[in-house]
Amino acid sequence: YLPFSLSGCPRATFAGKKGKLSGDEILNTKFKTSDVLENDEEIKQLNKEISELNESNSEMEAAMVKLQSQISTMEKNLKNIEEENKIIEEQNEALFLELSGLSQALIQSLANIRLPHMEPISEQNFEAYVNTLTDMYTNQECYQNPENKDLLESIKQAVKGIQV
Repeated sequence: YLPFSLSGCPRATFAGKKGKLSGDEILNTKFKTSDVLENDEEIKQLNKEISELNESNSEMEAAMVKLQSQISTMEKNLKNIEEENKIIEEQNEALFLELSGLSQALIQSLANIRLPHMEPISEQNFEAYVNTLTDMYTNQECYQNPENKDLLESIKQAVKGIQV
């Protein structure tokens, strides 16, 4: 026959330990007044930080809206510039075709007229021929002799029919 005691029972030992809390343990499990005050200060600090973050976010959102507006304006300007460039390119093509037609008409009109020290006009010497003609008409005083006057007159007659 064994004597029964609570000291030998594992359940009783656990229950006893659970029931025996020291004063320090009780204070540690409950909030101290100083903890409440510290938590209150922490909450105030957190609220302040939240307000600052909200303000910063608002400023960033406003900056983003402004930036998006600037990007939108720049995109519109770029589109307008691209459209203007396309129009200019089309005009340049038209002018190039017109110039090509005029140069062909000039070559045909002046095919039988020979400038001094030059071959007859062709696509290969077109630029040099035109430069010589420009020089002749710019400096007519140098070409006052009768032979050059006849040459200038025949050139005028040859290009008379070209419409610009």
